[in-house]
Amino acid sequence: MEKVGKAKLIVLIAVIAIVVLILERTYLTAKNPSSVKLMIYKVELMTSALDTNPQTVFSDPAGREMDLTNNILVGEAVMRPGIYKRLRLTAANGYKVSIGKAGDDPCGRDSIFTDRIFTAAGSGSDPSSRNQVSFATYDDSGGTWTNQQVTHLLLGPLEIGANQDTRMELKFTTGHSLFCIKNTVDVRAPWAGWITLSK
Repeated sequence: MEKVGKAKLIVLIAVIAIVVLILERTYLTAKNPSSVKLMIYKVELMTSALDTNPQTVFSDPAGREMDLTNNILVGEAVMRPGIYKRLRLTAANGYKVSIGKAGDDPCGRDSIFTDRIFTAAGSGSDPSSRNQVSFATYDDSGGTWTNQQVTHLLLGPLEIGANQDTRMELKFTTGHSLFCIKNTVDVRAPWAGWITLSK
């Protein structure tokens, strides 16, 4: 009986070791991009996924390229008081990712690349096409979903009171999102975002 218990323990330890090895090779070796540039056409706040009257915070038909690795000051808008749980971006399908120093290539090469274009809708899709990306709180079903996995998360709701200054600054976390998949650099979510009100 004791030998069976030891055998099970050895098997369990082996399984844990394999899982740790897999995680280390995929997630712990992920690298940080030095910039993630995205052409944004519209930024909207919604009280939930079912909100049919989103509040526009920023809109530019020509688009504005923003770097998600830096704080983004969106602008000022008159907003209805309420609790907003979803941030929706209308953006270009293609986004430019850069790594600024040797050794940041997740595939272990000493290469540097600037503005390499990845597409949110997958390979072969038109980078100039537009799509909507949602960042949402967990209780609002999370953000954009890919293969039944949340890829974009809004870190907490935003409460706007009556007569409150609504000049907004968007912030995003893009760290540890560069992976080496079949010896090719790939960008994997999740990304997270949050909103602050600035004076």
